[in-house]
Amino acid sequence: MSEGEFRDTPRPPRPEAWDDPRFDHADDVRPRVGLSGSVQWGFASLLIGCTVILGSVVTLVFNVALFRGGPAGIPVTLAFGAGVIAVIVGALLAIASIIFGIRGWLHAVAERSTPALAAAGTTASIAGLLFWIIAGVDLIMILTGFLR
Repeated sequence: MSEGEFRDTPRPPRPEAWDDPRFDHADDVRPRVGLSGSVQWGFASLLIGCTVILGSVVTLVFNVALFRGGPAGIPVTLAFGAGVIAVIVGALLAIASIIFGIRGWLHAVAERSTPALAAAGTTASIAGLLFWIIAGVDLIMILTGFLR
């Protein structure tokens, strides 16, 4: 065979992986539709954390009004029991929101996406928990003072 004959002959076609009937297109890259798991968990954490922050501010305003107004006309033992339950439920909600933010971070690592919303949600939830603890302790101290 001469060099010219070798160059002039076309190569036999190679089978393409895309044409293989055993290939089920499982590795196709498709655009995502909707929000990823990290965005969903981070958004939930951010919403709950900001709600707890707002709730703690409202509770502090209520505490000031309650302290200045006194216990006139309030069943103090019932208010004390409801206050303790509210403080515990608010703290548990803030802790759940922190867990949601951490779960969002883990999803972001697994999906190789940005953990921005998860980080913001975790930060807001930690701040909300701290603010809620401050407002709750203030409420319990005011109501304990009314019990005396």
